[in-house]
Amino acid sequence: MSVAFASRRPIAYNLPHNIDFAGKAKLTDETRKGCKHMSNLLIKGGTVIDGTGSAGRKADVRVSDGRIAEVGPGLASDGEQVIEAEGLVVTPGFIDSHTHYDATIYWDPMLDPMTQHGVTTVVGGNCSLGLAPIRPADREAQIEVFSYLEDLPGDLLNQSIPWQWEKYGDYAHAASQTRLGLNLMTYAGHSQIRCYVMGEDAWTRTANADEIAAMVELLDEALAAGALGLSYSLFDKDREGRPVPSSVAGDDELDALIAKLGEYGATFQFVPGDNADAIIKQLGWLGEMFGRHGVTGFYNILLHMDTQPDRASRIIACLQELRDKGTIIHGMVSPRFIELSIGFEQSICFLDLPAWNSFVQSPLEAKRAMIDDPAWRARCREEADTRRSTMFPFKAPEMLKIAAAGNEQCREWIGNTLAELHAARGGHISDMLADWVKENDFDTSFALAIANTNADEVASLLKCPVGIISASDAGAHLQMFCAAGDSTLLLTKFVRERGDLSLEEAVHGLTARQAEAFRIPERGELAPGKVADITIFSLDELEYGGEKSVSDMPGGISRLTRDPGGYRYTIVAGEVVQQDGQATGALPASWLARAS
Repeated sequence: MSVAFASRRPIAYNLPHNIDFAGKAKLTDETRKGCKHMSNLLIKGGTVIDGTGSAGRKADVRVSDGRIAEVGPGLASDGEQVIEAEGLVVTPGFIDSHTHYDATIYWDPMLDPMTQHGVTTVVGGNCSLGLAPIRPADREAQIEVFSYLEDLPGDLLNQSIPWQWEKYGDYAHAASQTRLGLNLMTYAGHSQIRCYVMGEDAWTRTANADEIAAMVELLDEALAAGALGLSYSLFDKDREGRPVPSSVAGDDELDALIAKLGEYGATFQFVPGDNADAIIKQLGWLGEMFGRHGVTGFYNILLHMDTQPDRASRIIACLQELRDKGTIIHGMVSPRFIELSIGFEQSICFLDLPAWNSFVQSPLEAKRAMIDDPAWRARCREEADTRRSTMFPFKAPEMLKIAAAGNEQCREWIGNTLAELHAARGGHISDMLADWVKENDFDTSFALAIANTNADEVASLLKCPVGIISASDAGAHLQMFCAAGDSTLLLTKFVRERGDLSLEEAVHGLTARQAEAFRIPERGELAPGKVADITIFSLDELEYGGEKSVSDMPGGISRLTRDPGGYRYTIVAGEVVQQDGQATGALPASWLARAS
């Protein structure tokens, strides 16, 4: 779809204010005027949970010039602006270490609704993809891959991103000049590095010695500029079904790149295959290199699947065995029930079904011609019979629930499954689906619950020693699901309602544990000298709302979002960036370099 943009300026968000905080903790009247630019604060009377896992204690927090100056009881005001926090919890700002907000900062510097869920730092550049290094001549092709895999409109990326860089160092400099409402840190994408060095050959062959040396040099530059490390994928494919360039790399290339990470103490984020056997094999293979070079790995994503009930336990056992040998790989865990909304326009969900994928990626007029083509239908039937697809499982149609139907006469089927529709209509399931799509004039969608459907199993993952709370995927797949708000879900469902974790344990997982593992500098703990990234809330007031669609992106493009979570204040570098669910307009943050 081609979209014309009237303006490339950031959106001026008018966020919903649907939570009543009247009569509760607030800025004192004399300080409210300056709430957008507060770097000297005194937070009075709250229960401080400092992020380390230690028990909460009643204390005040003094912030001076954007840093924490004192934490203790009975601190006297020294002319600072005061936040009365009696009855509230005061914690470090939350960290979300698996997002795809790299591009979003150029049209939404607040990364809505992240600060409304207590988040003050996000990590991008995941899954081997990012915005640098990219040669100008390769930009269009690289945007095509990024936009497809992360479900972001290519026109939006082309027109909103300034593209003032080629190498990662120049990208980091440009991003650090972009004012944001929260901190952004990024990995260097392995697929980007391969394409920069090898061009189109990056998709088809291993690298020679000179090419490997050139990749190591690019990674060295990125790490010197502050990249968190290297991201890598064995799972993702482009619109044509080609595995991303990461997956073609040989052992020599990966070993050389991981060795460079070891020199910097940097980390390696990776997405392996999609079944337990493949994942365990790949964990062992990569783990051997991590161990040799002293590199920490982050595996995305450790989850529970009803269709593979022993998957998580087998992978945890593998991670624990590696850890016993001295190799640290964290399994990234989301608390979210993972459900996909699957439509028939530009969806990534047909990746493993080439014939259906070609249909979904085609413009509407091509779809109209293709839908009755006997040859296309024959290929679709063959794929449905022989191929295994995780995101559109023809072999498990009872998992696919009809979510929308453009034809009014078909809407009685909403809420039923593809299996029930097939039982009623008969024929080959692929042909039946094609007829259904045509009958609804190509306007229909399905919901697929793919993982984390069992809360008890999710709780065990959140608590397991080889797991780390992360993996939200926020900023991507904006029409498939809303991944923002994992922090609020964790605190409401698994702390307040179920009691699987204490509040101190959950805050530790959202803050200091991630800051230490990812080498996020000077954050994650409420202690003197740390940057004053702070979240203030009452656990009883938090609310994890449902997804909703808004059309507030440039060009009127829609996205799924979530209402504010009920946090009183989110503070970044001593400045209030959201209060009572409303963004204040303060932009005290930018791209952030890895701790050296």
